[in-house]
Amino acid sequence: MPCVVPLTAAIATALLFAPHLARADEAPASNSKTLSTVVVTGSNIGRADAEGPNPVQVISREQIETSGKATVADLLRSISANTGNAANETSNSGWASGSAGIGLRGLSQKNTLVLLNGRRLANYGFPAGGLSDTFVNLNALPLVAVERIEVLKDGASAVYGSDAVAGVVNIITRQNFEGLEIGGRIGISDEGGLDERQAKIVGGFGDFDSDGYNVLYSVDYYDRDRLDQSERDLTRSGIYTGPGGRWNGWSAKGARFLVDGVSVPLLDANGNCPTGTVLTASAPIDGLAGDTCAFNQADYTTLIPATERLQGYLNGTLRINENVEAFGEALYSYIRGTSWFGSSPYFTLESGRFALNAETGLAEPVPALLPANNPYNPYGVATPIEYTFFNLGASIKTNRSDAYRVLGGLRGRWGEWDWETTAFAARSKETENVAGGFANRWGLYDALNNGTYNLHNPAATPQSVIDSIALSTDRTADSKLTGADAKIIGQLFELPAGRVGFAAGVEWRREELVSRNPWQIDAGLQIRPAIAAVDGSRDVAAVYAEFNLPVTSTFEVQVAGRGDHYSDFGNAFSPKLSLRWQPFDALLLRAAASRGFRAPSLSENADSTSISYGSVVDPHDPDVPGSRQNPTFFTVGNTNLEPERTHSYNAGFVLSPWADTSLSVDWYRIELDNLIGTGNSATIVQQNNPADVIRDSRGKLLAVYNRYQNLTELKTSGIDVELRQRWRTDSAGDFGLSSVYTHVLEYRRQNTVGGPLVDYAGSNISFTLPRNKAATTADWILGDFTTALTWYHTGGYAQTRSTAQTRVDNYDQLDLYFAWSGIDKLTLFAKVQNLTNEEPPYDASFPGIRAPYDFSQYDLRGRYFSVGFDYTF
Repeated sequence: MPCVVPLTAAIATALLFAPHLARADEAPASNSKTLSTVVVTGSNIGRADAEGPNPVQVISREQIETSGKATVADLLRSISANTGNAANETSNSGWASGSAGIGLRGLSQKNTLVLLNGRRLANYGFPAGGLSDTFVNLNALPLVAVERIEVLKDGASAVYGSDAVAGVVNIITRQNFEGLEIGGRIGISDEGGLDERQAKIVGGFGDFDSDGYNVLYSVDYYDRDRLDQSERDLTRSGIYTGPGGRWNGWSAKGARFLVDGVSVPLLDANGNCPTGTVLTASAPIDGLAGDTCAFNQADYTTLIPATERLQGYLNGTLRINENVEAFGEALYSYIRGTSWFGSSPYFTLESGRFALNAETGLAEPVPALLPANNPYNPYGVATPIEYTFFNLGASIKTNRSDAYRVLGGLRGRWGEWDWETTAFAARSKETENVAGGFANRWGLYDALNNGTYNLHNPAATPQSVIDSIALSTDRTADSKLTGADAKIIGQLFELPAGRVGFAAGVEWRREELVSRNPWQIDAGLQIRPAIAAVDGSRDVAAVYAEFNLPVTSTFEVQVAGRGDHYSDFGNAFSPKLSLRWQPFDALLLRAAASRGFRAPSLSENADSTSISYGSVVDPHDPDVPGSRQNPTFFTVGNTNLEPERTHSYNAGFVLSPWADTSLSVDWYRIELDNLIGTGNSATIVQQNNPADVIRDSRGKLLAVYNRYQNLTELKTSGIDVELRQRWRTDSAGDFGLSSVYTHVLEYRRQNTVGGPLVDYAGSNISFTLPRNKAATTADWILGDFTTALTWYHTGGYAQTRSTAQTRVDNYDQLDLYFAWSGIDKLTLFAKVQNLTNEEPPYDASFPGIRAPYDFSQYDLRGRYFSVGFDYTF
């Protein structure tokens, strides 16, 4: 555990020197008791103590500002509990390109519930993870309006229902704000690319206490350029070695014939390759003997997409009378992201390409053969060819997203009871356009058969021929969420140690998700179609209750229970028991046990279909038993799915021996059963069940259906450590130290149904899951100056997917923040991210074209400079 030593040293230093540097007249600590009642994420019952029975990490507005992070996604993905198994916007070739989610505890983003002011948002329209992961797009949330973010690191299905298995992220906006703030920032990388521009306006008017109303509004514009592989030293050449020392960033499929397993370049009469390709040996690229017309894909490969975002937020509160107030909010976000799509610059014809048969709906191969009569075929017989069509239009993917949520409600007090009722509607609508990168199978067939496409000099090809081949597509998705809720909060009766707190409520919501294929796919025109169709909806009703029982003056018990009814799968009940014991002021002990669930996503249990292509050994082949066949692989929804069931446990303590000192240590364990996934295709073919394996009249394999099903179990546990310390002096200013550290003890799951549990922690068996992750910040405030240095540590992990290395190194990044507020109402700030310009650690298991590191953990932003201002009127 390489991070434990420096973290332990930081804790020891803070606790050793805290009493000697603190002033006698210092301000109360941020974690000290307050008489005002606060509601903390994880409970509906307000309490006077901010520290409750559940571990909650609070990221304050001051911490957000000193972090220098420009977006909600950048901020949340840096926290230690976000250990792995969650996609981000650098993953630009998947279904959910340009979006970003968060997955606490390595349990993927579908197991982490994201709330805005305590209520749900619509999921992103394009699921990730092969259609199974539905999630809230963090990029659609405005950071400028945020007051704080609370991260509950414990299961919370008893309070919030489904998806809260790994925890809850509750983004809380400013309340009762008056004034006007404007600000802006620009950012540049010292290696080029990713130029960043941001502008914001945050305003508020009306004091609720004196005027009876308050309105808050914000507008945020963010724009960032694209970063391509050719803009970084690590990836520019494309010659970073993978298995066998091959050039993973190059393609051998620029222009060549495949003759008896030998690569033969397609050359003109002068011995030249087509424009854009270079004559080179095939072996360094794909291991084949011979030469080829190859090309470096760096110029056509995006590392981080470009993005443009415009977001607006409105929040209003109005006092109707002494006991009732109305409130409402509206959020709108427009996002546009662009990147090079896939692994080739335009369209590549190669073996193994498929298109759908419009009549049967099954995939059928598109032969990569150059006809014998083609004038560019020197062999006189149909010959396998691999060729990249550079003049079909740039393979650029543009994702556009429009997301909103509107909400309105009433709240008030009736006697000694507080009550609240709300109705809301949310939507996330996506369009994905791919211009270039695809080909019309029939236009290409004609052009190769009649020789009208000039393979030696593509520029000489008639435009009418290019137009008949080139294909652009639009994929659309629409995710909707509507709902209403009502709750009451108060106290029931008196016990010797105090009154029993109580909260109860009812909720109803409707979820809808529709994702369509481009029409060209269904018509059988598109070669290499990406199938991801979903059409599902359901209603959810829930009732819940919480009790807070003061057993003694220092010991309390919290009991919560929630019943959910889903119109598609049925019922789920989630109880939770939490204990809080504070034997003396400086020490708090806490523990909790709960049962929860994750409902099958609409893409898992509704009318959904994804299609992939590949091969499988067929022991039942009528011609050659045991030969490898190329059927269509369907992954489809299953309406008989049960929810994933979970048991969660946590126990820990909070130690606060002096003012401005807080140390918490919490252990967690999560056990999941009925994990939803898909079976093994080879096993399905071997079992040969006619419901899953489709054959023709001769018994030839046509299609394999792999349905989502409840498969396996998973067990994970770990430790969270959080330290917060401030030292206040008369002459040298205020100093602060904060550190949040997560260590994963185990992450065990089955690789096969009924198989043994395999520990994924500290390895990259199927995804990267470092055991250790930490974020530590040291800050100093002196007069008008504020500076902060943040150290982000991600531990190394065992290399289990490549024999080229045994372990992937640690990664350590330093960010420096500086701000000056010496002019009235004006703050100037500067930020350097990745101060030492650290590159991501090399990972030999990523032999693809983009870069040799894990994109879910790191990026090639490099040393990055930002400057900006905030002005308050």
